[in-house]
Amino acid sequence: MGYARILAGLAALSIAGVSIAAGPAADYRPGPAKVARTERPFGGGAGEFRFVVVGDRTGKHRPGVFEGALAEVDRLRPDFVINIGDLIEGNTEDQAQIDTEWAEMQAATGRLGIPFFYVPGNHDLTNEVMRADWRRRLGADYYSFTYKGALFLVLNTEDPPQPKIARLKLFQQYGAEAMGKVFHALQGDPAEARRLFASDPTLAELAEKVQGSENVAFSADQVKMVREALARNPKPRWTFVLMHRPAWKVDSPAFREIEAMLKDRPYTVLAGHYHKYAYDRRDGRDYIQLGTTGGMPGAAGDDPAVVDHVMWISVAEGEPRIVNIRLDGFFDKQGPARAAAPAEAAPANP
Repeated sequence: MGYARILAGLAALSIAGVSIAAGPAADYRPGPAKVARTERPFGGGAGEFRFVVVGDRTGKHRPGVFEGALAEVDRLRPDFVINIGDLIEGNTEDQAQIDTEWAEMQAATGRLGIPFFYVPGNHDLTNEVMRADWRRRLGADYYSFTYKGALFLVLNTEDPPQPKIARLKLFQQYGAEAMGKVFHALQGDPAEARRLFASDPTLAELAEKVQGSENVAFSADQVKMVREALARNPKPRWTFVLMHRPAWKVDSPAFREIEAMLKDRPYTVLAGHYHKYAYDRRDGRDYIQLGTTGGMPGAAGDDPAVVDHVMWISVAEGEPRIVNIRLDGFFDKQGPARAAAPAEAAPANP
């Protein structure tokens, strides 16, 4: 796959209405002849900013995809990059393995010339050993920050970690083919899923276990952190909520409490986990489930929602502008290269 293709897409982003740094009007000096241009105001004002969100890397990740995406994002020069969890494969208490996986990941994020914010996923925090390592290595596993008047809430859906429902155990017990069929069915038409499970008791059993494993966990202390962050920032220009598992898709009293605290402000929720893009509109707000940035595809390869991408978000006046950039959709100044053969689709291990 050609990862050095994003840079030349800057012009395309401008056409799409995404604010790319062009300099404020005070920096504009027309020549003596009448300039042929529209009279719209310049983008890139002092209060504007842009950031990139990257998707899941794990579940039998494809080496080099995530790293290549970060390299191209760095050339785009957003203000910062943030992820939505699952950076390392995890599923282990072996400290040497944890160290090896994080060394690889931090080498990639360390090459960025801009900040990278870490959001934990179930692969990153499979157990208490991994959570303790996260806190020692990176810092808090849930936190908030503000940037140019916008509030960011980084949540941890594994608080506490849930090792007993680790997907790896289901993969080992039922196999990749069965897991792939169940994932595809659960994310597709419900009537078709019911017919499939009625015809195959083993798949029905697996589907029940998969659905049972989709718990999210938010501790009372984490909910308190959200409440206090909102109290400190009663009127931000926008609030972004980032987490790994899409908590709005399961029955979570703690997340309902968080949503209730957000109800009187504009906000956007971003998550991942399923390795497949999905969009929901809830109470007039965007709830978006990102696809992958190097993680194993989450369903059949011909599904357009199964895609390697990054998300470009521009914040100016009003609602943020969101554009998704396919990793194979842009090319550099040397021109389009022959596309690499697509990776063989296989079931993900979210």
